[in-house]
Amino acid sequence: MLKEIKEIRKIRKECPDCEIERDLIYGEVSEVLKVRGENIEVTSKIYCCPEGEHYFYDVEDEEDKFEFAYREYRKRKGLLQPEEIRQIREQYGLSQKNFARLLGWGDITIHRYESGAIQDDAHNDVLVLIRSFDYYKQYFESKKSTIDPVLAKKVEEKINHRTIELLINLFSAKKKERIEPITSSTTPTYLEHNNALKYCANEELALAA
Repeated sequence: MLKEIKEIRKIRKECPDCEIERDLIYGEVSEVLKVRGENIEVTSKIYCCPEGEHYFYDVEDEEDKFEFAYREYRKRKGLLQPEEIRQIREQYGLSQKNFARLLGWGDITIHRYESGAIQDDAHNDVLVLIRSFDYYKQYFESKKSTIDPVLAKKVEEKINHRTIELLINLFSAKKKERIEPITSSTTPTYLEHNNALKYCANEELALAA
């Protein structure tokens, strides 16, 4: 196995098998990890003690190796990555625990997924669905009567706040479409200020209806 290691550097460190300091080789080897039945090739960092051909791993290096393997598995299976799950939760302004409770999952489920655990396919489908704000609102309405009233009120307030933000953005976009800038070479064709305000009010009433 010694010949298969791609050496990074030599380091003076205690060999856990020899129990004394040695000039160890710190390098990389290719390995295959099995993740839920999938074979995934990874590059592992490893220490080698040439004196007795002892091999051992560093805990942090092992974490990096498995993180890479899990990310690759999610990529192959079309699952959300941890940062995407966090982004979905944060856009609705909920803590990990409250988000999990809204979804009817265990309190630490979202924490586990955001920390790198691979989510169930069914959970992933729900998260992909509620990434859309409209579906999120529908999902909340379907669950509203089954969750804690305090949490339900908090979620509803955040949904209303988010709806107002979207309406403001919509009005701003429509004003930009309708109100043309003044140029020195053309006659102004933009709406006058009062008309613009009336337009926004009418749009607001239409959307409210």
